[in-house]
Amino acid sequence: MVGLLGKKSDRNNPPTTVASRLLPVMLDEKRLASLGALNILDFGRANSGSLEFFNQFSCRLCVLDAADSLLEWSAGLEARMDDPPSTQQMQLELSGLLSSMGAYRYDLVFFWDTLNHLHEHALSAFAGLLRRYVSADCRGHGFMLHKRGAEQLLRHMGMAGDNLISVQTQTPATLYPHNRKVVNDALGPDLRIDHGVLLGDGRLEFLMVSDAGKEQVAR
Repeated sequence: MVGLLGKKSDRNNPPTTVASRLLPVMLDEKRLASLGALNILDFGRANSGSLEFFNQFSCRLCVLDAADSLLEWSAGLEARMDDPPSTQQMQLELSGLLSSMGAYRYDLVFFWDTLNHLHEHALSAFAGLLRRYVSADCRGHGFMLHKRGAEQLLRHMGMAGDNLISVQTQTPATLYPHNRKVVNDALGPDLRIDHGVLLGDGRLEFLMVSDAGKEQVAR
């Protein structure tokens, strides 16, 4: 397993755990076995629980702690909205922030709260960049602030089990709520939110899938 590690999680307080209904779908054993060695992208912060969990797979793991840089970039983008940059310019800027993704096609992507670190104007640019890095059978898992009144917290999360997520830390932050339709419209071709579960705290847990493989078969 190869990892590109970000900062280690702060462990001032013991992490809490959250049960997930969609992770077991994403981590279906038969499907993963059919894919063989996996490329996994984790938009999180390196922590021992996640690394131990991913170590059970034959995989190449990229851990990309980009929350702080994406929030800072999105705040700057909001200040530029009088003359917003083009999608191409935003993709160029995002590719610089996320350059550690390397040249791989990822089979599993753990987004955590990454979509809420992005200004709505940047979602299409992010999706366009993401499509360059996902495999035809990719699945992604994450959360979005679906209800605008939901508490805004910068959460650093990781894996604790096949259906368990650990919340390592959480602090107040200015985030960018999005609903499912806005995100699906921004994803464009090949990617879509396939399942969503509305949680009690106003977040939507989602499973993202790639339709690229289906289109290739159709052709």
